[in-house]
Amino acid sequence: MSISRAVKPIALPLAGILVSCAVVFHWLGWSALSSESNGACGGRYDPCPEGLTPVLILAFVFTFAGAFGVITAVALNSGSLATPWMVSLVVVGLAGGVWPGLLGYEWLRGPHLDVAWEAPRDRPSSVRAVGDWMPGPSTLIRARNDGLFAYDTSDGTRRWTVPAPERRSVCTMSRTTPSAIGLVGLGRYEKPCDTVIAVDLSSGRTLWTEKISADDSVTRATDARLVGAGDTAVALERKAVVGLGLRDGAARWRSPLDRNCEALAVDATSERALVMEQCTNTDGENPKMRLSALDPRSGAWQWHSTLPTESKWKALFMLSADPIVVYVDEDDDRGTDAVISFDDKGRRQAVIPRSGPEDDLNFQVMPYGYSQPFDARPVFRSVVTKGLFITAVGPTDKDAPEDVAAYSLKDGKRVWKTSLGAAVATLTQDRAEELDLLAGGGVWRLDPATGEKHGRTPLRGAPVGDVLALHRVKSGRYVIVNSNGAEDAPPVFAVK
Repeated sequence: MSISRAVKPIALPLAGILVSCAVVFHWLGWSALSSESNGACGGRYDPCPEGLTPVLILAFVFTFAGAFGVITAVALNSGSLATPWMVSLVVVGLAGGVWPGLLGYEWLRGPHLDVAWEAPRDRPSSVRAVGDWMPGPSTLIRARNDGLFAYDTSDGTRRWTVPAPERRSVCTMSRTTPSAIGLVGLGRYEKPCDTVIAVDLSSGRTLWTEKISADDSVTRATDARLVGAGDTAVALERKAVVGLGLRDGAARWRSPLDRNCEALAVDATSERALVMEQCTNTDGENPKMRLSALDPRSGAWQWHSTLPTESKWKALFMLSADPIVVYVDEDDDRGTDAVISFDDKGRRQAVIPRSGPEDDLNFQVMPYGYSQPFDARPVFRSVVTKGLFITAVGPTDKDAPEDVAAYSLKDGKRVWKTSLGAAVATLTQDRAEELDLLAGGGVWRLDPATGEKHGRTPLRGAPVGDVLALHRVKSGRYVIVNSNGAEDAPPVFAVK
């Protein structure tokens, strides 16, 4: 038997399989390029989606191989192509190539996270997001300047809404939500944030509303003006710190500030409230910053700890209340610009400069374009856990950080550093105490103790905009919060 006679019966179905695989790879590959990368990809800051490059290369390989196979089959079967038998062989080949093509495509693309649901776009389009909470795995609350909006994390349906009163905007939020109660501050345009409401986050019911003597120098949305401490709501006033019942809003105590001092920020655990203050002399000069602690049950001051500053504050964040970690940047360019940790007695421990000899700490999430960060409750690209301050880091000559590093809260020394090779959008810690990061179009998992990578799962077709928050709902399922939810990207979506 000659080789041509042996090949002749299989030439047509083999050519059909190659053509079918070419069609599958072209169709799925170019569709993925369009939906996942807006029709183009490649380069350092816009890498192609996982596995898409070999898919497109093989699409052309199958195209040329299929064309060659068709030409060869025609030559071998000259004069007999129109017979029912030959037609059936072509159909078998074309049909038989679909399933291997699909399997090959999925294998090349690898494990991934698909979009499970998208919340409807923000309306009206003029609203902006100011913060978010996730008190439990079943509910995500996204705060806008016009109110609170709760989403069911299983399907994205809106569970409840708490609209802000007419002419009032959300201007501050509590960092934590003890007993699933969130504290929200409301204020009028260019007026103090003088109204506090407490919301049951399981139902959306407003528990109480109270007026406070808010600082009239703070007239824009800002963070750390309210906090829940055990069963007490702690709020900052112009000349005092006040405690209200978390569930009923009843006045419990009022602790005046020292003369010539102002309260800048507050954070708390169930046992201790922390207040960042700035104090001056009687002439309003020689500003000094200090961190103070008080008992949230009685309002009694416990201790004061002076910070290493000699000029007015420029930026300030309460990063953790247990252990105590703050970030302070003062006006003096040669002054303190660092993350500082304290022990339970207020003794200063580590001072970690924001700009070090190798990298810059890059923990503040700043979206690109015209989007804004969460003003009322910022999301940080950092985690405080196991005696470490873990944050995204990167040299100043890069647009976005691509590394993650951990620093000791005892002495400020770097413990580990891990490079991801892609811009880190978010960094958080899940309930399993692993680190979850959104970087380079995928979700990474890292060991917080060592920085060891535990895997990366790419997103496929995700409507990622200016991402501000990533929340792990359960194993293999995440909820992602965008800053701008009125245009190309939804306000909230889930992947699994």
